[in-house]
Amino acid sequence: MIRDLIRVFGTKTKALEILYLIEDVKPVVRQGFYEDELGQVEEFCRLNNLYIEKSDFKVIILDAEDGRYSNKGIKLDLNDPRRGMLFVYISKDEKLAAAANAYEFKNDHANLGLTLGYPKCCVNFFVKYEPIQSKLTNDYIDLVFKNSKGVKFQFYTNISKRDFDITLLNHFPCSFGCRFSIDLAKKHLDVLRKYDIKLAKEFINKLKCRVRIDGKEIEFC
Repeated sequence: MIRDLIRVFGTKTKALEILYLIEDVKPVVRQGFYEDELGQVEEFCRLNNLYIEKSDFKVIILDAEDGRYSNKGIKLDLNDPRRGMLFVYISKDEKLAAAANAYEFKNDHANLGLTLGYPKCCVNFFVKYEPIQSKLTNDYIDLVFKNSKGVKFQFYTNISKRDFDITLLNHFPCSFGCRFSIDLAKKHLDVLRKYDIKLAKEFINKLKCRVRIDGKEIEFC
């Protein structure tokens, strides 16, 4: 099933988010697609009784030359001729999908994060630093580390591999030791194990590693 979802949604990360939604672990999924990709996504939602809302703006991804991963983008009017992604908000609950869309449009990051099912402490962390980071790389991993105690953490919160389509979290944890993020990642891993035990083992093996963040070596184990 995961391979089928990847064909529709494009990446393992996006496919797994849809599984979390189907398994009632995640209330709303927020993802970006170009217009020529939306048809199969909308058809999937129709066939699986999922509600989908589309943003009233599009986003150009910045700093992503040569296919590199990037968190940074700028909003554009839908009539802008430049090619950009639309955000979609998918849920089993029509009101939740509409609410996520509305919060994004108003740049209400706090309520958007909570509607997407992220821990409140992590939402507050993002809201605190977003005004500055959004003007820089819009990457929060150095700040996550600075907000963490020690240099050894459980692999569940390792978000350093998301560039390679490997992650158990779809948000920036407030720290690598955040127990709420760890609990959420464990639920996500349970879903992954249910559908593909081999891929689950691959994720665990790759997330257990040493990485350098902010000039220091830390270990996820």
